[in-house]
Amino acid sequence: MKSRLRSLAKREDGVALIYIAVTLTAFLLFTGLAVDSGRGYVVKAALTKAVDGAALAAARELNSGSPQTKAAQVFKANFPSQFLGTVADDPTSKPGFYNLTTNPATGVNVITINATAVLPTTFMSLGNIRSMTVAAAGQATRRMVDLSLVVDVSGSIGSQWATVRDATRSFIDSFDAAHDRLSLTLFSTGSAVLYAMPSSRGFDKAGIKAAVPNSLPSGSTLMAEGMYRGWDQLRTVPNGSQSGLRIIVLFTDGASNGVPGQWGGAGAPARSVRTEDFPDRHDPDSQTHNTPNVYGVTMTDTVNGGTPNPNFSIGFDATTTTGMKDLTKVNSMPAAIRHMPPNSWHSQHTSSGIPTTFPFVSNTLQVNGRSQSVARSLITDGTGTYPTTLWNVNNAARNLLEIIADAARTDAGGDYPIRIYTIGMGNLANLLLGTIPETPASMLQRVANDKHSPDFNAAQLPGAYFYAPTAADVSAAYEGIQNQILRLSK
Repeated sequence: MKSRLRSLAKREDGVALIYIAVTLTAFLLFTGLAVDSGRGYVVKAALTKAVDGAALAAARELNSGSPQTKAAQVFKANFPSQFLGTVADDPTSKPGFYNLTTNPATGVNVITINATAVLPTTFMSLGNIRSMTVAAAGQATRRMVDLSLVVDVSGSIGSQWATVRDATRSFIDSFDAAHDRLSLTLFSTGSAVLYAMPSSRGFDKAGIKAAVPNSLPSGSTLMAEGMYRGWDQLRTVPNGSQSGLRIIVLFTDGASNGVPGQWGGAGAPARSVRTEDFPDRHDPDSQTHNTPNVYGVTMTDTVNGGTPNPNFSIGFDATTTTGMKDLTKVNSMPAAIRHMPPNSWHSQHTSSGIPTTFPFVSNTLQVNGRSQSVARSLITDGTGTYPTTLWNVNNAARNLLEIIADAARTDAGGDYPIRIYTIGMGNLANLLLGTIPETPASMLQRVANDKHSPDFNAAQLPGAYFYAPTAADVSAAYEGIQNQILRLSK
């Protein structure tokens, strides 16, 4: 009896050992599955980041250079060979890595990046699973764009122009010559369209790049007219064929300081009177003054404004409000120029139905939370008109820029609303200037309807303001706008 019991116990011990062995093996396999799956998840996340970055980089490079080469460079930078313990491999050399499809009817380009990575297993190899393959796909969609590029070529840019010029040409290169549309408007003392917006899809990339001048035209800063002409160019594209993204990009190194109008009375051509920036902020470029001049009168239909007629220059004391409003200075001006026109006047336009006059001050637009009519008021004299004082010309130039930008963003005549991006370059952008005083950067934020502006209008499309401390930073600012457009085009 005892012998049979001992034999049974030995058999039960053997069965228990088998159960333990099986259970332990299963436990190790499940543990291995968890560990190796975790490693696979990390590889998957890194691979996904790499293909997404490669797709976006290729989309930015789509119309210049080699997008496939750029995609490969960015992928390898984010996921080099044997990264995270993966098997040595080069997914960028495989046929399915890069794929571009274009819908010719809509002009939508879709770039797809596919990549796989093989990860050797550890614990899972106990179950004869020696490796796992991780796959990821990234996609970037590039929709068609109608873009009106408005560039400041005033004299204050000086020796930095060559760098700005090259950055502007590179920005133009980033658009699709077959499906996007671009126009180029320059402004300084006046404004002119050097490359008109095509009515059909596509644009001459070499032609518009050549229109960006090699040397700086120089002059003042009639920014309001530049904005008007840029808006007009977008409106020239016929309804029904406009792109879903309608964009104005404005580059400047200063503040709006010219007022286009019928100076000299009704029937006079569109001309401009301008001011210098004030007060003196001891800026390194000597662009600010305590005794700024009011100048005139120049044409608005050429970049440099032509020969002033009549030609006058009257200095004002910008250190006091009384000096900025000094009517005795106005009496020294030619008689026909002593009073401003009642409204702006824009005789140079191509689109039908665009407004040709705007008030010099708005009761609805805000400047740092206050109405324009309060923050940048205009003074009148006994005639009920605006005398051509430093105060009035400077405030009208700034008011008018924001009024025209608001009109562009609220233009309901097109298929899609308009979005504005702005770039402010250099020291002047952050100086407190004018009658308030205020920074040009704050005005450019309002022009773009930037969400960081205290006067952001949620009822309109938001744009963005980009600051470039020097000309070397303009390229990065343009790239920031390009990235914004890419995100919008998905």
